[in-house]
Amino acid sequence: MLGESLAAQTGLDGVEPRLVVVDNDPAGSAREVADALAGSLGWPVTYEVEPDPGIPAVRRRIVALALAADADALVFVDDDEQAPPHWLATLVGHWRRSGADAVTGPVRRRLPADAPAWARSSDLFDPTGRHVTGTRMPKGYTGNALVSRAVLDRLDVPFDDAFRHTGSSDLHFFLRAVREGFVVEWCEEAVVEETIGGARLTWGWYVRRAYRSGAGDTVARRLLAPGPRTTLEVLARAVLRTGHGVVLLPVALARPALRSLAVRRVASGVGTLAGLLGHNYEEYRRADSV
Repeated sequence: MLGESLAAQTGLDGVEPRLVVVDNDPAGSAREVADALAGSLGWPVTYEVEPDPGIPAVRRRIVALALAADADALVFVDDDEQAPPHWLATLVGHWRRSGADAVTGPVRRRLPADAPAWARSSDLFDPTGRHVTGTRMPKGYTGNALVSRAVLDRLDVPFDDAFRHTGSSDLHFFLRAVREGFVVEWCEEAVVEETIGGARLTWGWYVRRAYRSGAGDTVARRLLAPGPRTTLEVLARAVLRTGHGVVLLPVALARPALRSLAVRRVASGVGTLAGLLGHNYEEYRRADSV
């Protein structure tokens, strides 16, 4: 799906895109897909295997390949997303006009027609929210983002192995960039889409993801600024999130639309507190990893 939508990109005058595919399977199971893309996309395609397990290792290899190719900027997009034809031109255009160091945009998640009502009312499936184009963002994620070479050159070890199996290495990366003085701007028009289904529409996945997001946020912020001030800020955030969820729970019994929000707040608050104790949910651990 992503490959087809990339092949349909328009308005790329003055842009010389290159696709980088890094496969985290030592057996190279994605090579055929990359070869097919190289034959249909019309862009140069680089394919490499990163045997070191974990998302941070893959993202570091992508950064290294971008720097080696002397790229002006690196655009991140997930392999399970679809990009409308104007997406890349819009993202690059905003970056060039604004002078921002990084640009991020919406990830709109589509739910199937038979998705449960609680999922339709949850903001977990619209995590980036809505913002006015040009808004300076305090953080970002790699589901839909452009990062300039200046940022990549400055941030050594851009994705930390503390998040090897847990996610949130991209959150930590963008928090670091902002802390270093780089400007991250929002572009509402540079939207990508992702279809949600299967196990992600269960309460079990929902609770685990909310917990992991809270824990990952804590770990990222404590790595950036260890000390009592950050600990107190995290504690306050955990209390507010959990308290908000607990207060909502009785109301949610009568208003089903609030149930997912209440559960998310509680799970996120507990995860935020767990992060202080060094615990995180290893959502992406492979069976063969250590």
